[in-house]
Amino acid sequence: MNKCTFISKRYIKGKKSCLAGSHWLSLIGIIIGVSALLLILTVMNGMRDVIIKRIISSSPEMELNLNDDDNLENITKTLESFDFVKYINFVNEEDLVIIHKNETILSKFIGINLEKFQENNDILNKIVYSNTIQRESGLISGHNNIDFFKKDGAFIGYELSRRYGINLGDKITVISLNKDNFSSFGRLPLSETFTIQGIYSNLIPELESSIVYVADINLKSFSKSNRLYNKINIYTNDFSKANSYKKEIQAVLENNAVNSWSDKNSNLYNAQKLEKTIMSFILGLIIILSSFNLTGSFLKKVSNKKREIGILSTLGFSKKDIMTIFLNQGIILGIIGVFVGNCLAIILLQIQIHFNVITMPANISHLFPTLPISIQVSDFIYVSSFSFTFSILSSLFPIYRIKRLNPIELIKE
Repeated sequence: MNKCTFISKRYIKGKKSCLAGSHWLSLIGIIIGVSALLLILTVMNGMRDVIIKRIISSSPEMELNLNDDDNLENITKTLESFDFVKYINFVNEEDLVIIHKNETILSKFIGINLEKFQENNDILNKIVYSNTIQRESGLISGHNNIDFFKKDGAFIGYELSRRYGINLGDKITVISLNKDNFSSFGRLPLSETFTIQGIYSNLIPELESSIVYVADINLKSFSKSNRLYNKINIYTNDFSKANSYKKEIQAVLENNAVNSWSDKNSNLYNAQKLEKTIMSFILGLIIILSSFNLTGSFLKKVSNKKREIGILSTLGFSKKDIMTIFLNQGIILGIIGVFVGNCLAIILLQIQIHFNVITMPANISHLFPTLPISIQVSDFIYVSSFSFTFSILSSLFPIYRIKRLNPIELIKE
């Protein structure tokens, strides 16, 4: 064993325990900081994955806007030529106003071919309940009869139904803000009547309250274009790479705007990212404060070991060797704190994954029945590197103090 490492271990050890009392608080702080930060990151990752999955259940991974002069056949062939594209859906989207029981509701209407839509999307299929708690996205009431849908059927979100008292079988009047009809009374907003055929849920109230599905042929009258569709929904083999895939498609189809799911739901997505960043910063402060405490511990150690430092100098230890002794202490404590913190986090996470010890309150159990967990190796690498770096930095100031000490004066003291 290297002589500097041997002495470093001796300095770390206390007289009556395996660790000097001055180091215990710092080490516990590092362990708690590492484990808490890892736990928070995995929970935030779990919530993000659940939210993204539910967003994509009612919103495409990517969306390509069509122009009036586009050749649909050529665009379809181009999109299908990309290896990452699994399937595409043609839709028509219009921002319309619902009039119901003296309520005026601005909503996004999506015109679809129900039969083709259901082939790759479960949002308008019946779902199964577990212990009366909804755990999946899907059609929670009503029916998905295609003939009824083509006639005048509409599917609305659960939040829209709950908030405005719109129930199955109700008639809703829909008017356009951009297209008018000419009548004997002058220009009047174009309007149509739809019958509520079903109520769906994607477990995200913001989307449930704003998206309404109707038949594509029924929405065509509201469109300013002569086309039946004005958008193409694109689904890929990996939604997490939607932004990079978007750039590849945009490079080929330069005349068509392409948006990813994170672009369309930027407020929700960015809020989740900001929340994760803030939580990481706050918990990271625990590790930084523990490092400051470690610095104080080392300064105290240097002060108490001045005579020993002087003796080591007379025995042939250079200042570099003595500085290495204290640097090794920071490295050893950092390794112990990071290792134990990682182990503690993994144990707690595995307990939650296998036994679901922590369940969510009843008011949000439909969103997250149990605490969601998503373990990512990159988080463990990031937190471990961050904690270990600050453990080493905590020993630099004491090392600088050692560099200024005079061995002869230390022995005289």
